[in-house]
Amino acid sequence: MMNKKITLQFLMGCILFAGLNSCGSVKLSEMTMFENVTPSVKDIRNQVTLVIQADDILDIQVASENPETVIAFQQISQNNANGVSGEVGVRALGTRDGYRVDDEGNIYLPFVGKVEAAGKSILELRRNITDRLVQFIPDASVQVRFVNFRVTLMGEVTRPDVYTIPNERLTILEAIGMAGDFTPYAVRNSVLIIRQRNDRQEFVRINTQDKTLFESPYFYLKPNDIIYVEPLKAKQYATQGDALSRYNFILVPFVSLATVFITALAR
Repeated sequence: MMNKKITLQFLMGCILFAGLNSCGSVKLSEMTMFENVTPSVKDIRNQVTLVIQADDILDIQVASENPETVIAFQQISQNNANGVSGEVGVRALGTRDGYRVDDEGNIYLPFVGKVEAAGKSILELRRNITDRLVQFIPDASVQVRFVNFRVTLMGEVTRPDVYTIPNERLTILEAIGMAGDFTPYAVRNSVLIIRQRNDRQEFVRINTQDKTLFESPYFYLKPNDIIYVEPLKAKQYATQGDALSRYNFILVPFVSLATVFITALAR
């Protein structure tokens, strides 16, 4: 009889330990990426060209063999580099200022004055400015880039933050990589993207675990996108105080039922 009680008590302890241990654990399937990917080569069809819109900030650099002809542009660039614009840090919201596209879609440059920018790509604007500057600076070399290409990563990533992107192309996977990858408690199959462009706001969820991600129109991010990664339910059990309070709602009914069961068997 004594051996039977000890065996039942040991069994109860094993079941209880296994139950508590599984509550805060993360399944491998919840962390695995692209299990269904096989070797293949496909054309990229969802890549888009960014179009300039109102409130965008553009960095415009003009170079010439005669430095005196581009002093006006260099002065503006020097002011930005010296932090006149109120720069706080590389990834801060107040990153280096440039030429702001006004509400009517225009920017104003030395020599040429008003230039229509909204609705154009960076390449189209660069060609337009070069053509306008020819009569003032015959050998002008113009470079244009976005200054306000920022993405915000929140939730279950290692380094949530606002990141400023130096080029015009960024994928959701690259953004997550910049933030140090997902945490173990990230919900990878339902990542929320919040996008606001041209007075429109979109809320879209994408599955970063499936290869269809690469064909999604949201695979490539746009300026000011916000990415939010939700936590798994397992995180609630793993961060909710000490073990007793964490699993109290499981312990009480489980122990009560187990006690009745063992008492009945021990008779």
